[in-house]
Amino acid sequence: MQGYRLKVSVGIGQFAATWVTEVGHVVAKDNVTKLLDSNPHIPTWAPYIAVGFGALAGAAFAARRGFDIIGVLGLAVAQGMGGLLLMAILLQTGTPEVLTDGRYFLIVTLAGALGFFFAGLMAQAVASAMWVDALSLGLLCGIGTTTAQGGGLSPVPAVFVGVMTAVGGFILRDVMAGRAPEILRPGTYVAFAALVGAIIAVTLREFGASFAFAQAATLVVVATIRILSVHFGWETHEATDFSDRVWKFWRRSPPPDETGPMTQYFDRSDR
Repeated sequence: MQGYRLKVSVGIGQFAATWVTEVGHVVAKDNVTKLLDSNPHIPTWAPYIAVGFGALAGAAFAARRGFDIIGVLGLAVAQGMGGLLLMAILLQTGTPEVLTDGRYFLIVTLAGALGFFFAGLMAQAVASAMWVDALSLGLLCGIGTTTAQGGGLSPVPAVFVGVMTAVGGFILRDVMAGRAPEILRPGTYVAFAALVGAIIAVTLREFGASFAFAQAATLVVVATIRILSVHFGWETHEATDFSDRVWKFWRRSPPPDETGPMTQYFDRSDR
């Protein structure tokens, strides 16, 4: 009788453990599904902040290098609106929103005026507000990547569009200023942070995440990488040429065996 009770107890315990495990898997799966399906609210005014901050940085950049009022406004437009303009051109979505919404031009014009008359103060403000720069970079990257995927692009082209949306303003500013794009030179993570964020965005979308969740996750990841790279001095490096090492290794390699299969017949005939 005691043995029968023991078997019943063990059976009940195994059933309970199996049930708890299965319930735990179901609950965890449901939580992940709910998280991926969630729609974090990104304020509608966030793109205006991103454009305004970029325009302010572009205006200060131009004013401190001796550009006139037209040049300052031009570089403010380039850095502030360049990424979104480039996204619209690449995706062929019609007239860019930054051209149809007059508030973007109002913000850029105000940023250009501040940069023209208070270049030093604006440059210090831009350098101090690193978190705004990082959030702007992440926001533009998320917008570009998810918009590209929503337009039917596959993951790899979507990553390209996302990165170009994030850094397009920097490239356009430097090209208009007549210099090699600083974003393509060794330095703290900017384009690299956008690349990582864009890859995460397309990965989340492939796993069924909502567009809003993918945008929010990209914003957080890109901003974090950007801030950490500035804080700890993480930088990309210039290309490393291994040609000399490969050449030296090739020269040190032993000569072919003179009695190998290809030369054995000739060696024997000479003897």
